[in-house]
Amino acid sequence: MKRFLLLMLAICLSTIINLGQTTGGKIVGSVTAPDGAVPGATIVVTDNQTGKERTVVSNSEGAFEVSQLEFGVYTVKITASGYKTFTANEVKVDAGREYSLSAQLEVGQVTEQVTVTAGAEQVNSSNGELSTTVSPQQIKELPLNGRNPLSLLNLQAGVNATSGSINGQRTSSVNYTRDGLNVQDNFIRNGFVSDQPTVDDTGEFNVITQNAGAEFGSGSTQVLLVTPRGGNEFHGALYAFNRNSKFAANNFNLNRTNVDRPFLNRNQFGGSISGPLPFPGFNEGGPLFVKDKVFFFGSGERHCWRQCLCPVRPPQRSARPLNDRILAFLQARRSRFSGS
Repeated sequence: MKRFLLLMLAICLSTIINLGQTTGGKIVGSVTAPDGAVPGATIVVTDNQTGKERTVVSNSEGAFEVSQLEFGVYTVKITASGYKTFTANEVKVDAGREYSLSAQLEVGQVTEQVTVTAGAEQVNSSNGELSTTVSPQQIKELPLNGRNPLSLLNLQAGVNATSGSINGQRTSSVNYTRDGLNVQDNFIRNGFVSDQPTVDDTGEFNVITQNAGAEFGSGSTQVLLVTPRGGNEFHGALYAFNRNSKFAANNFNLNRTNVDRPFLNRNQFGGSISGPLPFPGFNEGGPLFVKDKVFFFGSGERHCWRQCLCPVRPPQRSARPLNDRILAFLQARRSRFSGS
């Protein structure tokens, strides 16, 4: 029994540590009206992908905070007695970032609606972090050699594509995390070693280049990757990509020296699936399985690569055909003169 209690304590402590490294975002804001702050307003945040709801109440100054939100799009509904219902649609919460929402309520009935389309936050007004989010659309639609989404780091300001440094810092100053866990070799610290991301297992990632919060640690620059998550509907994909030197052009220097292009045959194939996961119901008299409460995502990829780095030079012709003809001509001339 003692061992069991110690094991459960260790699991709880490890869970607390992992929560401290989460890449969840948050919504912070204030609720005001023409006569000032509105305390006691009810704020309901709904995840558009899963339908989950979070409810908080504004404090005496009208401020509120909803933390530990997974990246995605949310709907925020704010209600208060004596004011119209305020609804903000398409609130885009990024990984590891704060979204600032200021709601100005209008006097009226609660049944009346004031709806705005918030969208993604363009300017960070909640803290001093300088960051950029690479969206799922960019990861899916931009061409990537090798299907490594981290290649999109080279498009960010201050990134040296040759050395991999960001804002002049050493490459060891960049900290890579996936879903809040460090996924790089912490001895060498030169990027991914054992967990290279792919297009299908990366939902989005956030790059913090200046003034990262103390909760991240382990580097002046933070690259926060998050795994895609499931929703209320099933989604899946199967894919296969091939890159072959037979369909590639040779470069100028190899063509000039009559050398064939190096051999390359790279195959990448895999798939992904996500959706709701039925979860057993433990309430007496309740349903056997609870729906739309637990969600899953899974993916797998195989990478086969055959390559010849050294181009094979074709058999060379004789380098002295002209010299041989000249020598033969001189020998013939000598024979004629010596014979005469």
